[in-house]
Amino acid sequence: MKKLGLVLTAFVAIFALSACKTERGYADCETPDGTQACWSADDEEFKWEEGAVIEIGVDSDDMGAALVEAWNAAYPELADKLVFRNYGSANGESSGVQGIETGQGEAPDVALVIDNEVTGNIASLLGLHEYFGDLGSEQTHNVVYEAINTKGDYYLPAFYDGMSFSWNETMLEELGVDLADENGDNLPDAFDTWEEIFAMADEWEGRPEFDGNEILEWFPISLGEVWSGYSSVTAGGWQLFSSGDLTDPGFDDAEFEAGLAFIEEFASHDMSVDETGTQKAADAMGWRWDAYLDGAFPFSLVGTWQDVDGKEAEHGYDFRFSPMPTYDGTQLTPFMKTKGFVVNAFTEYPSAASEVLRWLYTQDTMETMINSSAYLPALEADAAIYPEIDSVNKEEFAAGMFYNTLEPAGALPNADTIRAMNVYYSITIEDFYRAVWDGTMTPAEAQDAIASAADAWIEANNVAE
Repeated sequence: MKKLGLVLTAFVAIFALSACKTERGYADCETPDGTQACWSADDEEFKWEEGAVIEIGVDSDDMGAALVEAWNAAYPELADKLVFRNYGSANGESSGVQGIETGQGEAPDVALVIDNEVTGNIASLLGLHEYFGDLGSEQTHNVVYEAINTKGDYYLPAFYDGMSFSWNETMLEELGVDLADENGDNLPDAFDTWEEIFAMADEWEGRPEFDGNEILEWFPISLGEVWSGYSSVTAGGWQLFSSGDLTDPGFDDAEFEAGLAFIEEFASHDMSVDETGTQKAADAMGWRWDAYLDGAFPFSLVGTWQDVDGKEAEHGYDFRFSPMPTYDGTQLTPFMKTKGFVVNAFTEYPSAASEVLRWLYTQDTMETMINSSAYLPALEADAAIYPEIDSVNKEEFAAGMFYNTLEPAGALPNADTIRAMNVYYSITIEDFYRAVWDGTMTPAEAQDAIASAADAWIEANNVAE
């Protein structure tokens, strides 16, 4: 199962991607004028403006330092002309797409951002040269590329940003759990269904103990942080906007009620208690995944941004990755997004910035970024720029993400600056998840309330300006 090639073949089937490196001629540009990318037909690269120093915004010091070192080695004549800032990829006053909007010329020239935060916010981004249109559609994650770039070419996917199911092999071995895996899915047969995990929790005498700690939770289900908690409501086969209609999130589907029933079922078992031994209160169940890497739970979701290798070295644990267990035969599916690069429209050096962007999307540089981060490449499976990956954890992580759901990236049809996905975040859906957990609402009652709130939100927001 530790064969990335198998995973990549599956990605080809799922996303129907194809890679085709083609040779194209782009119009030659003699001299950069400070307003656009200037292509050199002879060198097949973008020309460097005199005096240009390009700042790249990334979300880790390790990646930034590795990129600068690789640049200086690849371009000794331009040594020290690339610098980095640990800028942060998610939207904030000084990070992500929002950071470019507010910082303008003070923001990085090239920045790593989250895909769906580009939607409706392209005014501060540089429209990319047609070179990148070809590269993006042929070599990066085609589904994401097409979904984000509906108004022109602005964003190039680079990395998956999501969570994979994980189990602590060291802990489970010590607890005496059978880790045989007859079907080879990297998820041992003793816990490849939630029904088996529920039974394990209920039948255990007292709380399990590991590494000197009492294990209070078997899996830290999230109710208050709804992005990472999305997988729970897929337990009946539901997916957000599965009809393809971005005005119909599908909250009134029977499959969504089944997902709410999974939360109710989870709460009925001995899965989560507080320090007093009382069932954990719903309002205390937000983002708690980080504690898993310090030995708090046998099962968890782990993010692509988390330092798995470092935690393994620190504690001596072996973390394994796999698809999520099934419930009533249905595979649970966490969300995933992508992170990728954009060019700041306020850069003084659009051609040099484009040359840095071109360099980022080469195989050698992709390998530099993958090897200096926890990320996995969001590229077509047989893309010419696909990096070599030499990490068992990353191979297994990719296998675990095979069933993940790509977070919807489109805008409302009548309001193209408003992400349709915002309906999931704007109706306080977490309050209804908590109510089901605490037993103050049935799944059917919560479904009705959620569907009504979603209908009202879409009616109010799907309006042309």
